[in-house]
Amino acid sequence: MSRFKSIRSVLLIIVLVTFFLPSTSVSASGQPPTRGVHLEKVGHPAWKPVDFHIFSAPIGTAETGYAEFGETAAAILPPPNHLPHPDLGIGPGAPHSPPYTSEIANGLALLGYHEGTHFQTDEFSNGMGVWLIWMAIPAPGTIGSSPDFTSGPIIPNSLFPIHAQGQTFRNGKLYDPYLADYDVPALDSNLNPPFFVDGHSHFPMFTAENSDFGPPGSKIEGKYEFRMSIIDSTGNGWEIETKFTVTK
Repeated sequence: MSRFKSIRSVLLIIVLVTFFLPSTSVSASGQPPTRGVHLEKVGHPAWKPVDFHIFSAPIGTAETGYAEFGETAAAILPPPNHLPHPDLGIGPGAPHSPPYTSEIANGLALLGYHEGTHFQTDEFSNGMGVWLIWMAIPAPGTIGSSPDFTSGPIIPNSLFPIHAQGQTFRNGKLYDPYLADYDVPALDSNLNPPFFVDGHSHFPMFTAENSDFGPPGSKIEGKYEFRMSIIDSTGNGWEIETKFTVTK
């Protein structure tokens, strides 16, 4: 793994269709996730992804250590409801009640980033990248404590770590084998600072890509695809395919 890939993998651990027609996939909430995203269930997960967004925003450069990745994530989910955490990146903040299905949308609306499935080369290079963000929320059935309440719907700690694995393809060929390879941890005493709750009420997942992480000398423009799997400790989860184009 190159130095750039190592930096991006650390950041991901810390922070936690078709090209021209809307996706016909339907999320667990019964609504299409977003244009460009195709979502498939693996087994019978007790949690579901919602509030998908594809957009261009700063991720930084090798010279800055890609610090802008964390800054952008924190701006999308700001205090007081979400706070930085050394082991989580963007962690729980002030208690707030569900639903958590529009927190990312609300944050992006204030920042004005370009959302869509078609981007220009300057939105995929020189410190800018294409992001995929979504929120994980519980499916009905499990009740317990979380940082947001003493009793309510949770994704229980027993399902963690939830592992994210993914690669980026350009024009059908492997572009970046290290798009994602990290775990989302349980909210327990192993974290520093620790939590003493039964599970997550919700948690965000951040993925970003740009030309820094592709093969040296490769063209920026092309048809891109993120292929990701998000699997919990019981082997259940989701497969997520995200398609977008980059043009001059």
